[in-house]
Amino acid sequence: MSRNSMIAAAILAGATLGFAASAVADEVVVKNPVIDPSVPRVLVRYDDLNLETQAGRDHLTTRLDSAVRTVCGKNVDVRDLDEFASMMGCRDDSSQRAYAARDQVFAQYLAARAQGQTLAASAMPQTLAVFARR
Repeated sequence: MSRNSMIAAAILAGATLGFAASAVADEVVVKNPVIDPSVPRVLVRYDDLNLETQAGRDHLTTRLDSAVRTVCGKNVDVRDLDEFASMMGCRDDSSQRAYAARDQVFAQYLAARAQGQTLAASAMPQTLAVFARR
């Protein structure tokens, strides 16, 4: 992962931190004021997860999957092929972006740990934003 990619991820995560601070649940549906106000996003917290364990990493992935279903739709009539295809395309794109952001978090976590720090101590935001493709 390039240094610029890590900086961009940190900036995006930092921009979402203000929304995450008021969140009491694992996810909060909000509108993105910067990109397009009509595109929903879900902020996924992971500050309560132990990313040192496989269970913690798996739980983050489960939260991201749930966020993708929230922003892209859950209850689409499969008989409406256009709507179903749109939902599945949204899920594919959103999952790909969410997993890339997750992988960056894991890389940042490993880098911080290699320097004798923890993710929380390194002052990195502990929220990921999942955006819908609309």
